[in-house]
Amino acid sequence: MDNTKVFVILIVIMLILALFSTFYAKRFTVKYGTFYPPYANILGAYTSDGKLYVTIKIQNETYPINITGGYVKIVNTGQYTNVTPTYNDTFNVSFPITYSLSSFSLVSIEGVLKGIMKGNTIYITFSSTVPIQIYFDIKVVKFVYNNSTANITLYIFNPVNITLLCIRSLSITNANLSETVAGINLVDLNLSLPVGTHCINLTVNLMKEGGVVYEKQIQPGYAYYISGVLNIQEYFSQPQNASFQLYKIELFS
Repeated sequence: MDNTKVFVILIVIMLILALFSTFYAKRFTVKYGTFYPPYANILGAYTSDGKLYVTIKIQNETYPINITGGYVKIVNTGQYTNVTPTYNDTFNVSFPITYSLSSFSLVSIEGVLKGIMKGNTIYITFSSTVPIQIYFDIKVVKFVYNNSTANITLYIFNPVNITLLCIRSLSITNANLSETVAGINLVDLNLSLPVGTHCINLTVNLMKEGGVVYEKQIQPGYAYYISGVLNIQEYFSQPQNASFQLYKIELFS
């Protein structure tokens, strides 16, 4: 075999090897990308049903995360709660409302979330300062008027201790005729309530209390509404007064 044939054979072998190398190199090419680590934000805090709820959102632009645990605490209060497992990226944790907590307008919250991402355990730490939003729920759920006496049932949810001071401008009106049946300027209550949900029954004899009575009872077949302003005192670190509008309309048969 002359040198020319040997040279050609070597060239062919080298080309074949180059083709195989190129093929397998493509299968093992490393692809580069950007990885954004997940983090957690506190969206806010609010009160309901005698508890403080903190809303947490996981900001994640990569792989799905399964939260398996962790904890959240309110700084300088000693309050601490565990995080229950969840697949949601937005969830709530709750704390009981204490008297000391109700004195804060801002709370510092921090914690650690434990989760699973692509089979690996990860931890997300977070901290933030958020305002506390406290909601009171006070409304008339039922009323009856007979023989100049109003029986009023109030539903009250108060996240802090309160005192019902008085009802001002209490009146009962025939909604169909737009006529006032009875009214009174002031009803003293002085009723203290602890934190929680309450159903309060009030009995007010408008005639004996010095009110104005045009009719002693309601007439069947008409709609009547009761209205007034409830004044209360809320016991935060500095007690403060607040007012709530009372209103309820009912059709009596």
